[in-house]
Amino acid sequence: MTDREPLKPNHISTTELVKRLLADCCEICGSTSRIEVHHIRKLAELKQQGRAERPVWVKLMAMRRRKTLVVCRPCHEDIHAGRATSSTRKRSLESGVLGN
Repeated sequence: MTDREPLKPNHISTTELVKRLLADCCEICGSTSRIEVHHIRKLAELKQQGRAERPVWVKLMAMRRRKTLVVCRPCHEDIHAGRATSSTRKRSLESGVLGN
């Protein structure tokens, strides 16, 4: 019986989330201070009924089909409080990509 050669470790690549974190920039307002990650359990949570218009952060996550969003602390607090910051409203008006 001959011994098999041990498995070689796979090449570890940087994931998309790590690259987004290393960019150190809020994906909502562009701030570079106090960066955090907002996470949801399922993408289906983005399709809540009863809202007149979806917030910018919901549109971003749905557009990217990602359960995470790299945001600054103030934007993260606004997401959890259910309010839009002036920077969020300004960015959504300037960016025609998000639409309704």
